Amino acid sequence: MMKKQRITDLPASAFPELIAELGAPAYLAKELKLWIYSKKVSSFEEMSNFPKAVREQLAERFDIDCATVFAVQVSEDGTKKFLCALEDGKEVECVLIPADKGRRTVCISSQVGCAMACDFCRTAKMGLKRHLILGEITSQLRIAAREADTPITNVVFMGMGEPLHNLDAVVEATKLMYDQDAFGLSKRKITVSTSGLIPKMKEFVARSEVKLAISLSATTDEMRDKLMPVNKRYPLKDLMAFCRWYSDEYKHRLTFEYILIEGVNDHKEDAIRLVTLLEGVRAKVNLIPMNPYKEVAYYPTSRERMYWWQNYLDSKGVSTTIRISRGQDILAACGQLARGEIKPALPKIA
Repeated sequence: MMKKQRITDLPASAFPELIAELGAPAYLAKELKLWIYSKKVSSFEEMSNFPKAVREQLAERFDIDCATVFAVQVSEDGTKKFLCALEDGKEVECVLIPADKGRRTVCISSQVGCAMACDFCRTAKMGLKRHLILGEITSQLRIAAREADTPITNVVFMGMGEPLHNLDAVVEATKLMYDQDAFGLSKRKITVSTSGLIPKMKEFVARSEVKLAISLSATTDEMRDKLMPVNKRYPLKDLMAFCRWYSDEYKHRLTFEYILIEGVNDHKEDAIRLVTLLEGVRAKVNLIPMNPYKEVAYYPTSRERMYWWQNYLDSKGVSTTIRISRGQDILAACGQLARGEIKPALPKIA
């Protein structure tokens, strides 16, 4: 018996050809995307406006999701973390994050593990196991959307993995996310975060129309080499040259994520250097307190120091926000995802 394909592993461009192969009317290509990604059906039988013969052909050739939910954890703040099982026995995590004004954000993984070896990141301790295929990425959003109490408004590629290391699958996933006949999200509500793979960044902005964020977390090459070894290949001078080029070429603002680690990269001199680094860049800075876990001896900076950073950067004309960490108690916050060990985090540090 021929092994079934997963229909979520087809790019958006393949749907018209598939419908033609089935001998069905062309308009059903749009309807198929709507059923899979907007209505998030779990079986082809639910597609009530499809001829029975077409539904049967689809069921014979395809399954739907490339990932299934193995376990769910719910944080005291309402954040939900999903441990997703893949066909080969590997596991990834994605997170549904509730916020004010009805905003619902899904944090998506792009790889099983990660090769970037960032010193503060729990995923990095896994190393890279493999890239996720398209359907394993989009299935995470289908899973989270079914569990959400209101429609998903935002997607961030800030889960397990370096998204631009898996560029092709991530680009195709973003296209389905902002396709109004599929997930139907706004392009400006989808953010892909990178550690700074400059050649891939150039390719990404040419191929996708969603927002780009850069994980920075240091203001000198010496410190960034330690915290984020990718800096040894793509140092700050080259990274910031790309950012200035992007600002001039695309006129879009870049978000810079800066994880504040007590006594490591949170000195006032770091803030002063950051302002200098961002000269000539349309920039927004997102300050993120280090989210602790048992395997690392890093701790978040104090609230007082975070607010000093925010006020200082704002005073220098750099738009700055502090990200509220959610899901810390279930290891679902930034930098805490791994391959599904369900164990408690360290106590939350104010």
